Amino acid sequence: MKSIRVLLLAIISLALTSCGSHELFKDGKSAYTIVLAPDATESERYAAEELRHWIKEVSGTDLPVADLSGGTRGKRLIVGFNQLVTELVPEAVKPGDRDDSFTVKSVGGDVLFWGGSLRGTLYAVYSFLEEELGCRWYSSEVSVVPHKDAWSFGKLDRHEEPGIKIRDNCVLDVRSNPAFSARTRNNFVRLPGINPGETIPGTAEGYWGVHAMGYLVSPAEFYSSHPEYFSLRDGKRLSNYAQLCLSNPEVLEVCVDRIKEVMRREPDFLIYSMEQCDNQLFCQCDECTALAEKYGGQSGLMVWFVNQVADAVKDEFPDKYIGTFAYQYTRHAPKDIVPRDNVVIRLCSIECCLLHDYDDCERNVEFLKDLRDWSAIAPHLYIWDYVTDFAQYCLPVANWKTMASHIKDFRDNNAIGILEEGDYQTVSCELREMRSWVLAKLMWNPDADVDALIKDFTDGYYGAAGKYIRDYLDLEDRILRRPGVHANCYIIANDPMYTDEFISEGRKIFAEAKRAVADDEDLLWRVKIAEMPLSFLHMERNPFAAVNDGAEDDLMAVIQFAGMNQLAEGAWAGGVMTVNQLRARNIAVHESIDYSRDKLYPASEVETSGQGVAYVRYEGDFMSTSEMLKNGKITSQGTMSAIAVDEDPDKDHFGYVFDCWFMALRSGVHQFTVVSDDGAVLEIDGDKILDIDGSHSTQSKLVFVNLEKGLHRLTLHYFEDCEGQMLSVNLASPDGYSGPLPADRLYIP
Repeated sequence: MKSIRVLLLAIISLALTSCGSHELFKDGKSAYTIVLAPDATESERYAAEELRHWIKEVSGTDLPVADLSGGTRGKRLIVGFNQLVTELVPEAVKPGDRDDSFTVKSVGGDVLFWGGSLRGTLYAVYSFLEEELGCRWYSSEVSVVPHKDAWSFGKLDRHEEPGIKIRDNCVLDVRSNPAFSARTRNNFVRLPGINPGETIPGTAEGYWGVHAMGYLVSPAEFYSSHPEYFSLRDGKRLSNYAQLCLSNPEVLEVCVDRIKEVMRREPDFLIYSMEQCDNQLFCQCDECTALAEKYGGQSGLMVWFVNQVADAVKDEFPDKYIGTFAYQYTRHAPKDIVPRDNVVIRLCSIECCLLHDYDDCERNVEFLKDLRDWSAIAPHLYIWDYVTDFAQYCLPVANWKTMASHIKDFRDNNAIGILEEGDYQTVSCELREMRSWVLAKLMWNPDADVDALIKDFTDGYYGAAGKYIRDYLDLEDRILRRPGVHANCYIIANDPMYTDEFISEGRKIFAEAKRAVADDEDLLWRVKIAEMPLSFLHMERNPFAAVNDGAEDDLMAVIQFAGMNQLAEGAWAGGVMTVNQLRARNIAVHESIDYSRDKLYPASEVETSGQGVAYVRYEGDFMSTSEMLKNGKITSQGTMSAIAVDEDPDKDHFGYVFDCWFMALRSGVHQFTVVSDDGAVLEIDGDKILDIDGSHSTQSKLVFVNLEKGLHRLTLHYFEDCEGQMLSVNLASPDGYSGPLPADRLYIP
């Protein structure tokens, strides 16, 4: 009886195995064929080739691709919604071409992959390769593919829909590599269908232009003949990158004609920009002001104008949209007016704190209100979000926990699209590959587990060093997100968010990470690149120490290895933009180290007249501070609390000599950084120690001076020529202070 029972169990087990398990491949062999309809789209054929390629990478098995019209034998991987899908899954409904949702389903031994014909089916294939076979595409250069001798499956039944319809992962690696872009399910294409090689088969969503009003109606073309087309400010029509006078009917006519020309010439885009220029110089003429007051602010005037453009194009382009900004002065939702059905509102979060959720941070609550207000009236809401540091791309940004909550808020307020702007120009962003990969996953599924995503990436991309990268992220979270700390997307190295503890503890963690992968050159370089932000931060804040402990060498080695050339979006105050500028600053550091070792400035015993700075103000046209002293007209003199020109009544053609005693609280090397537009010359105890004189745009220079504890005479010459003004003086001192030159250390002579 016992032997019969064992035999019966064996038969049942064999039957269950044959019914419930299907062998896709074993020992380099397979009974499967990849099957396509004869009229399969180009994208579906591309999906079939991707399926074939990656199965071969996993197993060594090269599956044939066949046309179902010729008949197929054996088991099938059926790609695309076709006749076989309707036969095997009668209840299935054909998705729309642009539908990114997908289904992966097994019927018997067959596996079916279908979705929208442009991208949905392709995403079905990628989902299968990721979830079932374990493939990972962490960057355009790093794919992790497990090698399997055999793989079998039972029942497959997966259906997914994107949490966000238009997913724009705005980083260089994604935008420059269309195949990798598709694998991350990024479906925004910068130039859809325009240039071969910039897209893969099957279109994706495109948004033409940004700040396009300045392109469509440019001062260079129109100002000389029509100055009334541009912003009226303080009684004058502006000519330099001005906003438009939106109440002018001729401006509307030109914008309509020009955007129609673009839509005819470049028809592959979904949305076309009718967006303000990147400044806040909106028109203050009586007509524009009256319309803004009528509709609840500048956003109301903008919607009033863009609605008319949308009305003018809708008959010729019924499936296209006109997009406009809710940005800075147009961010608040209007009153008594709503956008047309063919208008997309692109709401920008540039003022927000990156470190906190929108509903628990005093700096974010106003944006959350704007988000909800626009969601209530906008038929199509598109978010322009910021996820890195644009003043210094590589500086650490501890927003790993908030990226998901922000995207959920966008999803919950009916956003149809998100542009997540990262390092779109360069490769120097902190943990750029992981930030991009995690964002891609969250835009597809805002409810995904961020910790699980980070573990997936760190273990797959950094190998044995992965757990140390997670330790570093925990350190970021503990120190950079400590209570009371906030950060927007323009952070500089002397921000109080960063501390010496963060740098020292972070470097210890990375030392362990490098030891863990010391025998694998590829993994070791990935870890070194991940450490680069700490080395950069260390060099910026403590350059003497960074030179002595090797951080500078580590920094420059990574920059050379990774081919980095740009370190910031622009020449922002307090940061360096290019690697050449960084090299020049490093040379200055070494020169200053040698100089400060040789010369100590002794303190002076003097009487002062209280805290503050004495000044002499000049006016005139001059091209240097020496010319200012020689030919400038003195207009006022007196004292002020600190060195500053922000409150000066003039915009151009003035200058100052600031004079004070500076209190060094501790003996040692002090770092002074001057950022100026135009010229500046700094003297300490009668010695000229820093010179960026002359007429120029914003420049930054630092110097190191060895000061004895006590008072030292500080004199700063500054002048403003024209087109913008900037003056800031920053201090990093041996007592641990790092930031703007503090007013409580300055005394009137």
